[in-house]
Amino acid sequence: MWGSLAIAIISLFLGDLLDGLFEGLDEFLNPLLLFGTLSVIGGSGVLFTKYSSFHPFVTLLFSVLVGAAAYFLIYHFLVIPMANAEASTSISMADLEGKIGEVITTVPADGMGEVFIESPNGSRSETAKSFDEKEIKQGTRIVIVQVSKEAVYVSTLDDELL
Repeated sequence: MWGSLAIAIISLFLGDLLDGLFEGLDEFLNPLLLFGTLSVIGGSGVLFTKYSSFHPFVTLLFSVLVGAAAYFLIYHFLVIPMANAEASTSISMADLEGKIGEVITTVPADGMGEVFIESPNGSRSETAKSFDEKEIKQGTRIVIVQVSKEAVYVSTLDDELL
């Protein structure tokens, strides 16, 4: 019990340092796992000591075994599902190709402007270049033709094609 409290206090003050030291092991040294396991070990140790006549070494062994089982259960039924459920509502740049938007800052023929794209995941604005190397005025509906690291390449959208 006191060990769990000491680890919680150390983690509070030195958490960033410990994250750096155990960077590759962060999935297995998840605070939920560590504190949950230590709490179960401490609680089962108290219960075994109070309600059994086991030798202290056997009590420690059983407590660690119960803690290991708790670690396994917490990891497989809490940590993994929470990690898999963690989803971003943003879309990647590659997913922007083919999206329809509107010019919010005029896109010059040989320069950059800005476009606004709406999606079910939220709206965003992106730096844009003209795919056809023609000026595209503010308020014009566009389609994203190509995506690069620095900008999206857009072309005017003919409403007749819709």
